[in-house]
Amino acid sequence: MEFSGTRQLPIDSLGLSQIYLSAQKLAAVDKWFDPRHMEGFGPLPVHDFGDGRYTLVDGHTRAYMAWKSGVPALPVRYNTDEIVAGPTGQLLYRADLAWCRRFGLSHIRCLGPRILNAADYQRLWITRCDRSYDLLTQTTPEEQEKFRALAPHLFLYGASEDLSTLYFENQAGALFLYQNNTLLPEP
Repeated sequence: MEFSGTRQLPIDSLGLSQIYLSAQKLAAVDKWFDPRHMEGFGPLPVHDFGDGRYTLVDGHTRAYMAWKSGVPALPVRYNTDEIVAGPTGQLLYRADLAWCRRFGLSHIRCLGPRILNAADYQRLWITRCDRSYDLLTQTTPEEQEKFRALAPHLFLYGASEDLSTLYFENQAGALFLYQNNTLLPEP
């Protein structure tokens, strides 16, 4: 349900679109964040992807810091930017939501054990998003089904830009690549 302006919503009611947090970003927010002075916090962008829940589309680090500090509600604004609400944005964010469901991440507190150093955050989150973009924007759903059949016991999450390598993971989050008709653990 789209709304205009800024609303205060309980942190507990906000969905996630991210499966990791950056320790470096958390440290940066920690330097300025003061839960007693939320007026400078600025509204976090949310979007309803059809499940009736407002999902954070950015600001997970700030939301986590606020939750950790005991802040019960956050200012939010509804995001209608093309990068979120357009066809490609919808495709990509729905993949993010599926990842969150797969890992049981339903509340900002769930990200506590998923805080990564800069190198791991780049490898496990930023690179993952790039690979997902390549898979979802360069292939059809039918092609994706054929790719999934190459490793049916794993979850297909991405591809290289030229589609020569496919990226899979198992339920525990271990990563694999499929290249030259061979499935290998990702180094």
